[in-house]
Amino acid sequence: MNDNGSQPDRRDRVDLGEPLLTAQRIRKLLGIPRSSVYDYARRKDNPLPCLEIGRHRRFFRSDVERWLGGQRPE
Repeated sequence: MNDNGSQPDRRDRVDLGEPLLTAQRIRKLLGIPRSSVYDYARRKDNPLPCLEIGRHRRFFRSDVERWLGGQRPE
């Protein structure tokens, strides 16, 4: 439970057993410009999932893979 007595939200927990990736690493994985990684992360609709740590953005590979799966045309 949270301090306010509610059940913890999934966003309240982060598994640091999975390494956080930089935009540079995501750029290499996807073969796109680093600026595009940031643009996708800032989109209002269906953004690339990321964690904002101060002024830095970090990415879980599993979140990026799940997001990419949703980008496939049906």
